[in-house]
Amino acid sequence: MLARLGVGLAKFLAGSVLAILVFLAGAYFQVRGALPSYDGHVEVHGLKAPVEILRDKNAVPHIIAGSIEDAAFGLGYAHAQDRFWQMELMRRLGQGRLSEIVPSQLVGSALIETDSTMRGLGIYRKAGESLNALSPAMRGIVEGYAAGVNAWLADDDQQFGLELTLLKLLSGGSYRPEPWQPADSLVWAKLMALGLDGNWRAELLRLRLARRIGEDGVKFLIEAPGDNRDATLSMVSQAVKSLDLDRLYRETDNIATHKRMASNEWVLSGAHSVSGKPLLANDPHLGLTFPGTWYLARLLGPGFDIRGATSPGSPAVVLGHNGSIGWGFTTTNLDSQDIFVERIDPTDPNRYITPDGPRPFGVREETIKVAWGESVTLRIRETRHGPVIDDFIRRDSQVSPQGHVLALQATALDGADTSAEGFGRIGLAHNWEEFLAATRRIISPMQNIVYADTAGNIGLVAPARVPIRRKGDGSIPVPGWTAEYDWAGFVPFDELPRVYNPSGGIIVNANARLVPDDYRHFITRDWAEPYRQRRAHQLLREVERHPVYGMIVMQADNLTIEAADILPMLLKGAPRSPRAARVHDMLGRWNHFMLASRPEPLIYQAWLWELQRGLLADELGDELFPALATPDVPLMMRILRDKPGWCDDGGTREAETCEDAIALALDRALDWITRRQGPDMTKWQWGEEHRAAHRHSLFDGVPLLRDLASVRFPSDGGPQTLNRAQPSFRGARPFDSVHGAGYRGVYDFSDLDNSRFAMPLGQSGNMLSPWARNFVGRWQSLSYIEIAGTRAEVGHTAVGRTNLSPAPAKP
Repeated sequence: MLARLGVGLAKFLAGSVLAILVFLAGAYFQVRGALPSYDGHVEVHGLKAPVEILRDKNAVPHIIAGSIEDAAFGLGYAHAQDRFWQMELMRRLGQGRLSEIVPSQLVGSALIETDSTMRGLGIYRKAGESLNALSPAMRGIVEGYAAGVNAWLADDDQQFGLELTLLKLLSGGSYRPEPWQPADSLVWAKLMALGLDGNWRAELLRLRLARRIGEDGVKFLIEAPGDNRDATLSMVSQAVKSLDLDRLYRETDNIATHKRMASNEWVLSGAHSVSGKPLLANDPHLGLTFPGTWYLARLLGPGFDIRGATSPGSPAVVLGHNGSIGWGFTTTNLDSQDIFVERIDPTDPNRYITPDGPRPFGVREETIKVAWGESVTLRIRETRHGPVIDDFIRRDSQVSPQGHVLALQATALDGADTSAEGFGRIGLAHNWEEFLAATRRIISPMQNIVYADTAGNIGLVAPARVPIRRKGDGSIPVPGWTAEYDWAGFVPFDELPRVYNPSGGIIVNANARLVPDDYRHFITRDWAEPYRQRRAHQLLREVERHPVYGMIVMQADNLTIEAADILPMLLKGAPRSPRAARVHDMLGRWNHFMLASRPEPLIYQAWLWELQRGLLADELGDELFPALATPDVPLMMRILRDKPGWCDDGGTREAETCEDAIALALDRALDWITRRQGPDMTKWQWGEEHRAAHRHSLFDGVPLLRDLASVRFPSDGGPQTLNRAQPSFRGARPFDSVHGAGYRGVYDFSDLDNSRFAMPLGQSGNMLSPWARNFVGRWQSLSYIEIAGTRAEVGHTAVGRTNLSPAPAKP
């Protein structure tokens, strides 16, 4: 949704060349003037004792403090220096207040819809409630962080950069950043939980598909083979079947409902490492943006030395090590969100039916202020399951069946959520027992958390509140007026997936199935395809003992092993033209590495893209196909093997076979590439179409700012390589990578100072900063950095030294 602001801004500036030149000149000096000084002494309120922020040679802050609360203060100050506009947009997104500062005339109703979703779900309200659920110690850390951000904001001469200056102009000069509140830091976790554990729109998609292709067709398309916990779509009542599903699905398509599922992690015991001590590797995958999601930092003080990836807006070191233990995450894809169809009391529209009789809706009003426009007021109803989603989408027509509404139940919307405490305490744990105690506090999102320590232990736990459903598995909306489908509780912590010091000495997860079919509790049906997980196992078993650099090479591995499964099916038929014959020869000899400089990955990926379209577009229609446009190799193989009727194009007179569908898809793919890169196949390159697109949220749509604000570079890899680089499969550049690793860490438990860290861009969010893109070359060459050294060693090569000291108390 924020990307639409860039498009609107481009149109706004296109009216006058002079205006553009004046804007750009002013923008340059504004951005340069907002570069923070990394040197100096500042007296600030909220500190217990002095804090030193040493920026090492890579501009990574080493924050040296006398307590963890003061270290959090220093991190808040550093985050604000480098990334405040990113933090501001994040908290306003969670607050549902973007429309206050972004005129709808530039972006249409997109941000109002997003604000409505956030207000309707009550994200910020829940963040405030969750703050009250924290222990006094953790609340002190969160409050210390907020005080650090506010210490930076308190400078009357503070420059906020081009992004926020522009928003101030667009809001008529009324905008100024508000003080950072402790609840603001919990918003990020709520947004991540909604995205990583989210599947409620998948429930709507399954119903839409059932109407088009029937229940059996949905099972064939969606349900993973071998899953012995299949649900049946026959649970849907007659009322649910009359939903306006297409419209509901479209209008809930926003940043609050996007689900992403990819990351890699593995941990080896000392029996498999050169050093004889564990190695842990982790690379979480999220959407690529400028600036990136992550920010490297070190917090150092009495009893703590925590290093790794932080997220601006939050005081926790989310991923990393602390001198004793290390940890990493992948997403489990837990199904922790269910849609309930609630029946309105026919005698009183202010009540709804429950198993115990009619009950009044909870009602609250939300007012969304709109820049350059009139405020929008929402009346949000709540049921025993959760907020009524009908109330925060546009209501120009009825969405739910007459006499019914849809309510969302989600663990992420629990006001008593203590996840922030759990994730924060992990960094303060020093052994397996303390680590487990921390993870007990995690409610959402569910993550597969790998563990290692300097004593030589390794493990994994997947903590969260996993719903136990009385009936069904949450794959589709269910009736809410009975208790049949209610949540009966949550899986006990001690029954959640866990392993400690396994005999094989290797633990791997890449979002694929975590538990065997006979695991007694239902977690999800949305496991990722197993290719990355299988490839990691393969590489780890090929070498008896691994060095640190071997882990780095694995993270950059570009072999796509699903090609070995589907290419024999694609190449089975005889080629039907000279160019097809050439492709058959090229791909028959291809080694399946997705290298940016080669033509084979481009031909292969374009062929799959066109084949998926050929198999599904006419079956699903224009409304449904976009949701399933991403090539799915196991699905296509099942269709080619088991559903040959789907190979026929219903729009032609002739009946096409699967061999025809494959050949036609190749022709379309080659035509597309030829239009883009010319007729000479030897000159085609995957990287010309597959660029890692780190888009600036505001300025990517502005032609004269795009190259300055966003970062793009040719990328190896693909959807199923360990070096994951997921294309969007939409728009004018369908193969640009938009989702992949934004952080990589490798932790060496024989010498944690030898641990390695990498990000694709840099520390700063200021587009003119020397530290905004300084990691790009190192990322591409696999030259990871170290975050190590004594205070004196870091200070010797530091690019800046900021000393914060407590200000005298006001009289």
